[in-house]
Amino acid sequence: MRVLLLSASTGNGHTSAARAIEEELRSQGVEATTVDVLDYTGKGFRGWYRGGYEVLVKRNPKVWGHLYRSSDRKLFNYWVQTGLDRLFVGRMRKFMASQEPDWVVCTHSLPQPTLAKWRNRWKFRVAVVVTDLYPQRMWLRGRPDWFFVPGEWSRTVLERRYPLSKGRTTVSGIPVSRVFVTQTEKSAARAKLGLDASVDIVLVTSGGIGGGPISGAVSEIAQIDGVHIVVVCGRNEVAFEAVNRVAEGFPGRVDVKAQVDPDDMALLMRSSNLIVAKPGGITTFEALACGLPFLVYWPFLIPGQEEKNAEFLETEGIGAIVKDSTSLKTKVADLLSDRAALESMACNAMQHAKPEGAKIIAEKLIELGP
Repeated sequence: MRVLLLSASTGNGHTSAARAIEEELRSQGVEATTVDVLDYTGKGFRGWYRGGYEVLVKRNPKVWGHLYRSSDRKLFNYWVQTGLDRLFVGRMRKFMASQEPDWVVCTHSLPQPTLAKWRNRWKFRVAVVVTDLYPQRMWLRGRPDWFFVPGEWSRTVLERRYPLSKGRTTVSGIPVSRVFVTQTEKSAARAKLGLDASVDIVLVTSGGIGGGPISGAVSEIAQIDGVHIVVVCGRNEVAFEAVNRVAEGFPGRVDVKAQVDPDDMALLMRSSNLIVAKPGGITTFEALACGLPFLVYWPFLIPGQEEKNAEFLETEGIGAIVKDSTSLKTKVADLLSDRAALESMACNAMQHAKPEGAKIIAEKLIELGP
């Protein structure tokens, strides 16, 4: 069986999910390849999807939120985006003809409308891996043969919105790297990273994009006595430099990192008492796998796709939401001083964790066959 995984490099999450599935498929003897669809599109379109998206969510997230919500209905923005997707992804035609996959697995919705035109010609089936809890309309395009969704709530919403998905959906969680499957004790994880075993550690990140007022958040949290902060700034060099300037005012108490690989992120999460972050799909399910209480800092959040993720964390008792900087320091201090609350959040996280999501997806694809 041959599987082609199609993603798009907007942020890190979609590609990380595809790589995790590829790793599991290969481990089970299946030929699998991950491809960034944007590598086959025009320069202008590629620039908008890669650079324009990141600029927009950093500088004007409200506009992005409007685009997300308006494209969730079959109105003007939905049809314009679908038309652009068909036009520019069509440039993959020669590549697709050379691949002859049995399954095409989408961890980003971008290629779905175009695949619908090609599936009968090249006789492949299409699976969609929804990488946020809410199945937005873009994920429903292209008549997929199978869906993989984060949870039962996601399946219920999907079946209501797209009745053809009934009986063709697997609850898999959002696939994360297999390094998150291994359970490492907090003390052992800290020892590997050279972190003090006796202090509270708060992990702060706003995803691979590194958007939002991350230096301001670190300034607030660093005022709490006895707390050590590890900050992951992703690809955002400006944020990296700004957080380093903040760290100079708190010698030995703030570690600043740029982008980290999955192995180090798994160790950082297992070392921490609390994560302060935006609830991207991958980050959310990595934290669940580590049993890590999650404080959603709203100014980090990308409107639209991450709002439902935030609601899920709060509703299920896995975390809490802080709307502004004036409440951040107090909420972090309150949580760290309430060990019973942190333990309850950690237990709730583990109940919803699906660290073997990539394996579930791989095994289901093999079961479904070529």
